[in-house]
Amino acid sequence: MKVVLACLPFFNHVFTPPLPLAYLKAYLWQDKDIEVKALDLETYYFRSSLINQNSSLYWDKIWNRHCSIKDEILDEFVQIILSEGPSIVGFSCAHSNFLSTRYVSKQIKKINPGIYIIYGGRYFCLRQPWRYQVAEWHKSFPDVDAIVKNEGEATLRELIETLKKGIKPTFCKGATIRREEQIIDGGARCLIENLDSIPFPDFKDFSKENYLADHIRILFSRGCVGQCVYCVENDTMGTFRNRSAQNVIDELKLRVRQGYRKFQVCDLTLNSRIDRVIEICRLIIKENLDIEFTFSEFRNAPHLTRDVFGLLYQAGFRTICFGTESGSQAILNRMTKGVKVETIEKNFHDAHQEKLKVILYLMVGFPGETEETFLETINMVRRNKNLINGITAINPTEICWGSRIHDNLDKYDVDKTSLLKFQDTWKSKEGNNCLQWRRSLAARMQQYFESLGIPMVNFVFDGNPIVPARAVQKFDYRKKVKKYMEKNFRQRDNEKFKLILEYAASLTIREKYIDASNNRDIMFLLEIMNIAQKEWRRLDFDNWIRAGCRIYNEQQCDNLPITELRQELPKDIKRGERFQILFRIAEESLPKGKYQLKFDMVNERQFWFEDLGSIPLIEHIEL
Repeated sequence: MKVVLACLPFFNHVFTPPLPLAYLKAYLWQDKDIEVKALDLETYYFRSSLINQNSSLYWDKIWNRHCSIKDEILDEFVQIILSEGPSIVGFSCAHSNFLSTRYVSKQIKKINPGIYIIYGGRYFCLRQPWRYQVAEWHKSFPDVDAIVKNEGEATLRELIETLKKGIKPTFCKGATIRREEQIIDGGARCLIENLDSIPFPDFKDFSKENYLADHIRILFSRGCVGQCVYCVENDTMGTFRNRSAQNVIDELKLRVRQGYRKFQVCDLTLNSRIDRVIEICRLIIKENLDIEFTFSEFRNAPHLTRDVFGLLYQAGFRTICFGTESGSQAILNRMTKGVKVETIEKNFHDAHQEKLKVILYLMVGFPGETEETFLETINMVRRNKNLINGITAINPTEICWGSRIHDNLDKYDVDKTSLLKFQDTWKSKEGNNCLQWRRSLAARMQQYFESLGIPMVNFVFDGNPIVPARAVQKFDYRKKVKKYMEKNFRQRDNEKFKLILEYAASLTIREKYIDASNNRDIMFLLEIMNIAQKEWRRLDFDNWIRAGCRIYNEQQCDNLPITELRQELPKDIKRGERFQILFRIAEESLPKGKYQLKFDMVNERQFWFEDLGSIPLIEHIEL
């Protein structure tokens, strides 16, 4: 029986092979009567005639959530899968590749209805209270015969062993099964308690030359001991479980024999069981393995002492990424991070003293965030600026479906109706915590950190890049944005920098006057220049560029515009081209008072140019 396991492009397998497929293949191959082929279709896409291994073009196609893979490429994927002659096709689904997976699986079923199609992957990894939803979703996928929920190895193997006997499954724990017009939910399956019983991932179907990086992924554990309320991953793999230290060492030795000496540890938090990590480090040192861990994520915790960091460095760890999120104790408590700010700062100091590069994840706009708590995070980083090598993300808070915040919206003062759109568009009941405000916090934070010389580090677009040297030149936003970006950053270093080069504008006022013939309306004639590297298109649905104006009441302190205006572009605006546009501020539309006008360009449904670092034009009026 031939089984094909496929993963469609989902944005970072071009660096190193997909670990989930390698695990599933190894587990299925314990039954020698099952022939398994793993297909990483992301590498096919990267090498296709459409991309031709052009990294910039690849990221432009993959990362833009509005940009879909062309049907002709997806049809090629269909033929690649069918050419293997499978009886069963299993798809690894993530949110970023789900639509393309739907297209491919429907085409396969249309061409060959006898092929049994199974879905699984992160898309179907839900916290326990919400797993019943998978059966509801399954009803909408008539081409899908079974869906594996959460941890997949044992469930997938049971499904395939049943099919191998010539019997279509009618019930399976850990899966939903399509039986004619019914969906049968098998409920939960017990976790694989002994992770050492799982064979090492099998990467034989993935050629090293097809990937851009020289490292390989590895897991020391599954699950997470953290209880962060914004997270949807700390329960998706069930109870936290560790591999034994010797089991990890044996896999590291195998990878060294296969030609790898650099590793990315993919645990949600590596130090969930620090004693096991210490044991692994001591064995690495004892075995004298010449290896390097280029990336690993840690929780800030008291057990991370200077001695532990020193041991990590001796064992080959070089970069420590802390999921710090905030420097405000009040916000950390609301997140249930379970750590004190003093502990966080001590972790920074001790890791730095032991020569480890310190990278932070930060989050802004969490429910309950205020200007004061925001500044507490700013000040924490400022105090430790000489200990921090980079920031890998400043994320405006998203309320993910199925998170503990989502379960307790009233407790976190979230407007329930705002969650009917997208997870990042939520707002507080009072409306002061909204997407625009959260984005403004992220932009302010990044601008300030760059002025301190702390660089942004993006581990998505370079796999595990070398952390850049600390910046020595302050970021002059008003005069040198474009020049500085082009001089100091490679385009693929950070997607935000890439977007700044693509979306930047110069705005000046050519004339300001009062139209006395029409209730003393205030008129602004603006001259706008496209100083970016990308043409602005006026009728492009995915990149709909317009001129905009946000109006703020200067007597209000909520930093929210009271209204917004828009003007269409006169035509498509090429790079370096100028045009003029007229804004009318109707006197009767606003009560008497003082107002701030912020003129800027906007990519509708996505961002204002200011969100990416471009400088808006600010004017003040009094009515």
